[in-house]
Amino acid sequence: MENQKKDLVLTDLNEMPNLHEAAESPRELTSEYWTPEKEGEYKVGVIIDLRDEPCLTEEGETIMLPCIVMISQRQDKSFETIRNGSKRLVAAIESALDGGEVVMGQTPVKVSFVGKKKNKSNSYSSDRWSVRSIII
Repeated sequence: MENQKKDLVLTDLNEMPNLHEAAESPRELTSEYWTPEKEGEYKVGVIIDLRDEPCLTEEGETIMLPCIVMISQRQDKSFETIRNGSKRLVAAIESALDGGEVVMGQTPVKVSFVGKKKNKSNSYSSDRWSVRSIII
């Protein structure tokens, strides 16, 4: 996964309307890293991106971590932008996108934290996930 630069197109400032009177989007552009703590925690919304995000390791080194980015709807219908870099979650979303089961930015999904499972090959545990499309 590689971040792609978008072509920059500057708005004609002489043609710009009064932005102080314009409505703002309900979507927050900054994102929070979602780290569920309890089994059953979930988010509903749409996946808007898969991208590498800088992450600080326990050793203090910065690495690029593949993450999902999701616009998540809260119970009150407001929105938050979240991201998560669990390898299993990223792989599940990539597979669903590649298989056409999820369309980026369009298919509503429910991402649920199922819990942690101890790895057989080392002493660590891996997060387990459920990803389901939502039928409207």
